[in-house]
This record gives sequence, C-alpha cells and structure tokens, in this order.
Amino acid sequence: MREDTIVTPPRVCRFADIALAHEQMPEHRACRIGRCVWKAAAYYTLIEAGRLAPQSLTPRERAAARGLEFPPLDSQVLAGGGPTLQTLCEVLDKLSLARPSAGGDG
Repeated sequence: MREDTIVTPPRVCRFADIALAHEQMPEHRACRIGRCVWKAAAYYTLIEAGRLAPQSLTPRERAAARGLEFPPLDSQVLAGGGPTLQTLCEVLDKLSLARPSAGGDG
C-alpha cells in the first residue's frame, strides 16, 4: 500500500436492512470484519443506524478500567496455540541477521 493511500470504512446506503444486520451479527460471531463481507456489511449498517458503537478502548484498557489483571504481552500465546511473542521476536531477530546488507551484491 502506498503512503498516500487513505482507507475508510464503506458507506451504507439508505436501503440497508437493520433487522437483517441484527440477524447476521450472531450468525457471523466468529468471523472477522476484514475477512467476512456479511459481518462487515452488518457491522457498518448497525454503526450507521446508531445501533452499535465501536470500541474506543483496547482490551487492555478495558481490563484496567475494571481493575482486572491483564496478562503481560510476553506470556500471551497467539490464537490456535501458536508460539509466544518472545519466540516470534527471537525468530525475527535471527532472520534480520540473514538479510543481505543494503550495499551488498544480494
């Protein structure tokens, strides 16, 4: 993506079906808005209709506001039982050592 690219959420037309949007949200609960057009359409329809307000705080900020402990980033395991953040950082550090230098032949 170029530096001057502006990304904005799509506008919802005046014919959007708010009841259908409400029905679609639970059906697509496990979907991500960036990967599911049905959930994205329902989500933006409900926002435009004033029925849904997007989160303005991160999960960490919401936990802090409630006085709940939030696990530190180092101990979090990625979804699906993947490697920890520390492991990923170590791998990236080793990969950066393998890159050819900017002025090299590679």
